[in-house]
Amino acid sequence: MERADLLPLPATWDGRYVKDDSRLKLVLEYYDREQLSLRRYVGFLGVDVETAREIVQESFLRLHEHLLEGGDQTHLRGWLYRVAHNLARNAQSAFRTKKTDRLEDATPTGDLAAAGASIEDNLVAREQMERFRRAMRELSQAQRECLVLRAQGLKYREIAEALHLSVSTVGENVQRGLERLKGLL
Repeated sequence: MERADLLPLPATWDGRYVKDDSRLKLVLEYYDREQLSLRRYVGFLGVDVETAREIVQESFLRLHEHLLEGGDQTHLRGWLYRVAHNLARNAQSAFRTKKTDRLEDATPTGDLAAAGASIEDNLVAREQMERFRRAMRELSQAQRECLVLRAQGLKYREIAEALHLSVSTVGENVQRGLERLKGLL
C-alpha cells in the first residue's frame, strides 16, 4: 500500500490513542473476557437490555481512559464492576428505571435454552427458576449482589472493591446468603 493511499489523521486526533496500543490490547482482553458477565450483572441490577449494553460500553471506555491517564492497573476487574455498578445505579436514578427481578431465559453462556427439550423439562426448569427467584428475593440486597458477583467468578477482594465493602463483609454476605438459599430451596 502506498503512502498516498492512507488517509491522514485529523488534526484534532489525540496522539496518545495511537502511540501505545498495549493499553488498548489490555482493554480488549478484558472486554473479551468480561463483557457478557458484566452485562448480565448490570441486568441483574434491574437495568433494561439496551441500557445495560450502553453501560457496559461506557464502562470499557472509562477503563481505556483510566489506563491512558496512567491509572492503577491492579484489580482492574473489580474496578470495572464498580464502574458498571455505579453507572447502573445512576441510570436507575436518572431515568427512574423500574427494577425487576426477571432473569433472562438463557443458559450461562447467553444462548437461548435448547429447543429440543420436552415440554415437561421446560416446565420443571421454569418451576425451578421461579423457586430460585423467590429465594433470591428473600435475601438482603447486599447478599444478592455479593452472590451474583461471586457467581460471575469475581474474588472476594474484587467484589469488595466493586461494591465498596470490606472483604470480610463480602465473605459474610456470601456465606449467609448461601446458607439462607439452602434453607429456602
